[in-house]
Amino acid sequence: MPNKDQSLVTVLLALAANLGVGVAKLVAGLLSGSGALLSEAAHSVGDTSTQILLLTAVRRSQRPADRRHPFGYGKDRYFWSLLAAMGILVSGAAFSVYQGIRSISEGGEQTGYVWVNYLVLGIALVLEGTSLVQAVRQLRREAVDHRRTV
Repeated sequence: MPNKDQSLVTVLLALAANLGVGVAKLVAGLLSGSGALLSEAAHSVGDTSTQILLLTAVRRSQRPADRRHPFGYGKDRYFWSLLAAMGILVSGAAFSVYQGIRSISEGGEQTGYVWVNYLVLGIALVLEGTSLVQAVRQLRREAVDHRRTV
């Protein structure tokens, strides 16, 4: 499979993993009333939007060269990746700060269903682990293609 297809598969798998983890965190946060889990769910929304920006980066960077960009659009990948990084930083941090201030001002939180937290951790481990395995596979293939070590 060409590297371009591998990049797309890796980003799509990360998108699915982030979406799955985000839904699990949201459900668990709503069930348990945990501000931390709701904050993590918001962070997962940021992760998911990051993957969408990275999909944009992959697509835009694959456009062929034209008069305006005689060397192609490969550098677009860096611009969209920068936007993705800023998006995840801002979206995750903003909701975390909001939840932290809310928890402090309301005197903390008492959560029920603590077992739900462990279930979410297990789901996240499986989904994110699958995404990590794909990313490592892609990295190794690209290293071989470029005759480099990882």
